[in-house]
Amino acid sequence: MSTPALALPRIARVTLNEKAYEGLKQALLAGRLEPGSTLTLRQLAEQLGTSMMPVREAITRLSAEQALAVLPNRGIVVPELSDDDAGDIWELRIKLEGEACARAARHADPAQARHIGQLAAAVESAARRADLHGVLAGNSDFQFAIYELAASPVMLQLIEILRMRSVPHCTAAIRVLLAERPPYYARSWANHAAIVAAIANGEPSGARRAKQRDLREFRAFVNEVRRRPR
Repeated sequence: MSTPALALPRIARVTLNEKAYEGLKQALLAGRLEPGSTLTLRQLAEQLGTSMMPVREAITRLSAEQALAVLPNRGIVVPELSDDDAGDIWELRIKLEGEACARAARHADPAQARHIGQLAAAVESAARRADLHGVLAGNSDFQFAIYELAASPVMLQLIEILRMRSVPHCTAAIRVLLAERPPYYARSWANHAAIVAAIANGEPSGARRAKQRDLREFRAFVNEVRRRPR
């Protein structure tokens, strides 16, 4: 007697290579790896709690995505961005992340909207404590909770790649934001609140506008900080 087909889903096998890649990807998305910092395979393996082989494979993937670069005799670095590349990445982020917020507003149920609001509040709370790492991690959680609600794996992957290349170059600006509390400090939380409200109220166009405004204002602040004399 043959065994009936049960149509059971296969169990995913998560390898150490995938775990190493995910760990480094999350560090880039949260801005914990900054341009100018030189890392080694050994350092990264120790941080991730694994051997160097999975880290080497993860670095290969991230290098192909241009999120990290391996320099001969100089280790692993976050690559610098040319002005043209940075401009293209920001423009693509504004379009894609704005659209992702619009789609999230179409799909979010009340519980999901409340969760997004709680994540936004956690970011602002960390900022009031001047907790840089709390802001970096919390903001990444807040943003991607929204983008996952867009229900588009293709869009999510593209946003991840663009943010991996862009966010590490924003950490210096966030450090200034928390230390100096310039006018953009209050604007950033107002923009987050507008995004949350538009998603909670099911307003796709409002969510798109709020997100695109947030990114344009943040881009201007990042550029302002970069122009400061060192």
